[in-house]
Amino acid sequence: MRPTLLGVLALCALIPVVQGRLDASLGEHRDQRSVLYLDSGQHVRRVVPGFEDLAADLYWLRTIQYYGGQRAFANQKTFALLRPLIEITTALDPRFELAYRYGAIFMSEPNPLGAGRPEEGIQILEQGVAALPGSWRLRFEMGSAYYFFLRDPERAAAALQAGARLPEAPFWMESLAARFLLAQDRNSSREIWRRQAEMSEGYMRENAVHHLKLLDSLDTRDAARGLVERYRQERGRLPASLEDLVTAGHARAVPTDASGRPLAYDPTTGSVEIARDSPYWRLRYD
Repeated sequence: MRPTLLGVLALCALIPVVQGRLDASLGEHRDQRSVLYLDSGQHVRRVVPGFEDLAADLYWLRTIQYYGGQRAFANQKTFALLRPLIEITTALDPRFELAYRYGAIFMSEPNPLGAGRPEEGIQILEQGVAALPGSWRLRFEMGSAYYFFLRDPERAAAALQAGARLPEAPFWMESLAARFLLAQDRNSSREIWRRQAEMSEGYMRENAVHHLKLLDSLDTRDAARGLVERYRQERGRLPASLEDLVTAGHARAVPTDASGRPLAYDPTTGSVEIARDSPYWRLRYD
């Protein structure tokens, strides 16, 4: 007997109650996997035959909530459940393009913004390409992931070239692939994120805008380094602070990143970096 839609929704409504009781009984050190209940898409499909798309939407909602909760509240941002939740969602609905695209970014972004596992992000996109061979967007995401997270411009270009051959692919994918092969430079990065911002919405657009501002912040950092070196050559010593650049007439104001935070400066070495409390600080930049 197939379950009714009302029955499925009633069962879904019980999940928060059950989860609350489990959390209370197991405490904050509970096994993270215990909250999955059913740990594969095939198991879930057997529970909700005929309502796979609805279940996929519910699991995708849970994936986003889990990802956001880890970023905002977790002390140790392990993102342990992220890959299983994405796998369940896409097993329930193999044509759920956004789940592959967003899921790959969630997996690839370095911690604490994401799971810091770009190889797994690529695997998710490969699954998406297998399920949706006509999607040029998935090829674009794969090229971006290879370029930014794995530092592999050759594979990035190959992914874009494969996408460019698809019927509905935009004209710029071929030229972008050529740029990947020429050099891994900041201008190429800016072009990719600009395209991402133009064709996306929601979190993916916000992520692209964030990276564009990061690139602007890196440009400001590099310019400030040049000003510090100019000051040293003129005065025979390093400036005591970045305010000295303003006093000397080399800058109109103390250099800041895209968030308005002043750049971090070490007067003993002359090092200029993005401040660690900035939203644009990263362990790796270029």
